[in-house]
Amino acid sequence: MLWTARGTSSAVTAMSNDKIIWDKLIAAGFTPAGAAGLLGNLYAESGLNPQNLQNTYEAKLGFTDAGYTVAVDNGTYTNFAKDCAGYGLAQWTYSARKAALLAFARARGASIGDLDMQVSYLLMELRNLFPSVLDKLRTTSSVREVSDAVLLQFERPADRSAENCARRAAIAQEFYEKFAGGTSMNYIMTAAAFCAQALDIARNYKTSYMLGPWGWPANDKMITRATTNGSNAQTNKQWLSYANAIKGKGFLFDCVGLIKGILWGWCGDLTRTYGGAGYACNGVPDYDAKKMIDSCREVSTDFSGIVPGEAVWMDGHIGIYVGDGAVVEATPQWLGGVQCSTCLNASREQLLFTVGVRSWTKHGKLPWVDYSAEEKINEEDNDMTEEQVRKIVRDELAVIEAERAALPVAPWAEEAVATAMAKGITDGKRPQSYATRQEVEVMMVRGMQG
Repeated sequence: MLWTARGTSSAVTAMSNDKIIWDKLIAAGFTPAGAAGLLGNLYAESGLNPQNLQNTYEAKLGFTDAGYTVAVDNGTYTNFAKDCAGYGLAQWTYSARKAALLAFARARGASIGDLDMQVSYLLMELRNLFPSVLDKLRTTSSVREVSDAVLLQFERPADRSAENCARRAAIAQEFYEKFAGGTSMNYIMTAAAFCAQALDIARNYKTSYMLGPWGWPANDKMITRATTNGSNAQTNKQWLSYANAIKGKGFLFDCVGLIKGILWGWCGDLTRTYGGAGYACNGVPDYDAKKMIDSCREVSTDFSGIVPGEAVWMDGHIGIYVGDGAVVEATPQWLGGVQCSTCLNASREQLLFTVGVRSWTKHGKLPWVDYSAEEKINEEDNDMTEEQVRKIVRDELAVIEAERAALPVAPWAEEAVATAMAKGITDGKRPQSYATRQEVEVMMVRGMQG
């Protein structure tokens, strides 16, 4: 993912491990409140240092954090499980849990102080030993409620006072504001990267439209979720056949979900709950299309100065302007799913590589996207000749045509194409390529003759 770092105003000390852990917890299905509640407790236990040895045992055992870790890893220290010293992100202390942690690390060929290993082990513990806590982490929207559950049922420190509960919940709330509050964003995506990913999804991924998803894998679990849970379930059933046609091979999006999914870190991973995206992370709230355009700056109905990466909006629908008169949008129209359309506000006729045309009401710059490079280009005069511009367009169209020519018949069209081939109307080659008027006319005549 192409991100550029920027500063944060969060009261939580900036460190690399907090974002890494947050993303892993969100990817594991935790709510933002759940991830924050657990993070706050882990921070209180270890400062999010996976090699942290309980301070009172450093002098007692004669080890620093790093020295203890190395000694356990190389086998020169053999009392790891039974020494009663808290260790790691969660300050594991009890002998059975420390022994299991050590076995888990060795089975993975990882250091006992490896961050990724410890987060994976932590998730395994929650699944196997603390299912009620895990359920709360995945369903609860209250940071305080989750933080208390982690402290009292999972960590169970010596100090379980109301004061300590409040202290840890306050830390957890800071993490919530940092990663899910929308006001202290740590990462911002460039407009170029934003457009590139939108185009990549439209051109290279199988997608289907459903209300609610932000890049969910089209598998039994997520298709069922989209068509049985929530206020959109009944509406989504009308697109069930399209979702089933890409089951195991594609992703579900709605219009604003395309924007949120990209900004939440979607990476096209079919094995992850949300395709690699988190939820309400990177400071981007869970907004609907209207709130999304209302959050934009420089909102205008004049499209003469629009730059790539801006949101384009009409009542009930939103898309991403990717430049040269084109928009990437998730829509049930045309082919259904994520696709390229022509923005008639910026182009007088339909672009060859698009599936349809729209006129939009207004456009604006998303607050989570960096437009500085595009604005600079827009401000400068373009000295290219008309022939140079035409060559760029021709080259781009050639690439698009080659990509489409290599695509197989879409599942919904297989029967019709087979019938047309059997009747000699078409040879069935390049089924998803664009047809010229003369090709269409020839096929029509063959069909009438047949």
